[in-house]
Amino acid sequence: MLRILLYALFFYFVYNFIVKVAFPVYRTTKQVKKQFSDMKQQFQQSEQQQRPEQAAASTPPLKKEPAAGEYIDFEEVR
Repeated sequence: MLRILLYALFFYFVYNFIVKVAFPVYRTTKQVKKQFSDMKQQFQQSEQQQRPEQAAASTPPLKKEPAAGEYIDFEEVR
């Protein structure tokens, strides 16, 4: 009789632990991973949309090389 009562209490505590701790932790970690992957995907999409715009807008103008014999200012270093 005592053995059955102890088994019942053991299974009750194991069940409560699984239902109140293990399942919520599992669901929460699954939800957090999903949210992180969604945020990463959203960031990558916005980055891909901005790259072509930045490439077109940020093309540097061609630099003119100074002509031969042109005076170049400099400061004397002591």
